[in-house]
Amino acid sequence: MDRSPPSVYLLHGDDDLAIAEFIGRLKAKLGDPATAELNIQTFSAETLNMSALEEACTAAPFLSRRRLVIVTSASAFDRAGSHRQEALLDLLDRLPATTALVLVDDSELGSNSPLGRWAEAHQQTVFTRQFAIPQGPAFVRWIRDRCKNLGGEVDPEAAQLLAEAIGEDPRLAHHELTKLLDYVDRSRPIRREDVEALTPVKGQSDVFAMVEALGSGDGHRALTHLQRLLEDESPRAIFPMIVRHFRLLLLAREALDSGQDPKQALSQHRCPVPRITSQAHRFSAAQLHTIYHRLLETDVAMKTSQIEDALALQTLVASLATQA
Repeated sequence: MDRSPPSVYLLHGDDDLAIAEFIGRLKAKLGDPATAELNIQTFSAETLNMSALEEACTAAPFLSRRRLVIVTSASAFDRAGSHRQEALLDLLDRLPATTALVLVDDSELGSNSPLGRWAEAHQQTVFTRQFAIPQGPAFVRWIRDRCKNLGGEVDPEAAQLLAEAIGEDPRLAHHELTKLLDYVDRSRPIRREDVEALTPVKGQSDVFAMVEALGSGDGHRALTHLQRLLEDESPRAIFPMIVRHFRLLLLAREALDSGQDPKQALSQHRCPVPRITSQAHRFSAAQLHTIYHRLLETDVAMKTSQIEDALALQTLVASLATQA
């Protein structure tokens, strides 16, 4: 015997693309798009009128088996007064089988919240799923899987570079993959040079390239990458990225020197461990400690206006090139 579809869907997490696609599949089940929109209503819990929500949930569907009612920012119910919470829970208990109520939030709806406790007690009628953005290597795998679903392929190195360039943003990754697949006409895999040519970098990839040049003693190339960064970002936004990068290199270098796996030392940081480890091999621990002190001096100079910000970064990179 087929199980009845859920009456309530609790969708939470920071992966808004995956949530939107899940809701898209629910909408598709309503049938003819021409009439489906007549059976879909969307509210925000932040400004919700409970009477309007009840009216939407108890209305009969029009030329369809079900209605779809979507409420965003659902955690607002947990912050609301007891009266609104009780009204919502009462409505959940009375939902007709012809209504699917979708409660969406970008944060976790914990089991200690009123909604969480209600879901625990009504597992036969509620569907709960967390949609978390994959991180690190998992996000690179996500890119490769998404590319396959879009009808193409992406080389592992290109997937890694794309992940670094877009800052683990699924929506942006989908957009860039679509553009890259159109560029290669799906006739060959997306390669590193395709990503470098077409994907706008959010900064971190140029930081990698700049440090790569520093490790090779190529000060001119390092300054070129810094200039690219300065064209899109302010010096005050770039400097923390540089500091973080050298901090990760120092953690990896210390792990290597102590015979540990750098992956463990970097496990709490969202970063491409293999590339950080590879760059760490180019520096000694003593060099990285010296660089860290130079970063501190630059920080003080910028904060006390001893030197113009952009010039401070250019001077920093030039001096690091001579130390590497």
